[in-house]
Amino acid sequence: MNQFLQATEFAYHRYQILLGPRYGIRWLRTFSLRHEASNNDRLAAIISPFLPETRELSDSEHPFSGYPFVRQYDSMLIEPPIYLNAMLTDFRVAGGAVRVRHFDDVSQLQQLAEPVIFNCTGLGARALFNDQDLTPAKGQLTFLLPQPEVNYMMATDDQLYMFPRTDGILLGGTFEKDEWSLSVNEAAKARVLQGHAKLFDGFRRCQRAALDFQRLWNESESFGV
Repeated sequence: MNQFLQATEFAYHRYQILLGPRYGIRWLRTFSLRHEASNNDRLAAIISPFLPETRELSDSEHPFSGYPFVRQYDSMLIEPPIYLNAMLTDFRVAGGAVRVRHFDDVSQLQQLAEPVIFNCTGLGARALFNDQDLTPAKGQLTFLLPQPEVNYMMATDDQLYMFPRTDGILLGGTFEKDEWSLSVNEAAKARVLQGHAKLFDGFRRCQRAALDFQRLWNESESFGV
């Protein structure tokens, strides 16, 4: 846990100095939707310093009908296409070089001149290191057209989540253990789309927002606006 918290604190401060369009990082309000009360309050309390504006919302403070437990917090969204391209550019500017190599055996890695190797070979590590315990977990994403007006993230305990990115609205999620196929799982895609459609079709008007709007309207009339 101490190692986890140290990594969390380091990442939290490091990514804040990269905020902006160059690295594709920005703060967004996030909503966690649950049918039952969270049973992981200890972890939530531990990481709360890294999730500003965390609090439980009443029914009148959110539009997510069907979810009696809604928690809000602010979090940083990192857009991989922008961030990875910026990192690669910084790496090259600093003198780094990218060389594409094919490795058939771990002995070939030992012949490299570099003193440090990060193993990011994914499923290829199974054959490269003869690691038969390594198994795939297939995740599948669905993208909608970009919608700049969507300025929040949300996740539910129904395994649904939505992240607004500049290249589209990202919808998830799926988790298929021991699935090696790279083809689209149409059934999983339909479940995600139908689940999100049902969730957003059930939006109700937030009572507090409606009251605030009415108050502003009354004030504008009183000032002859």
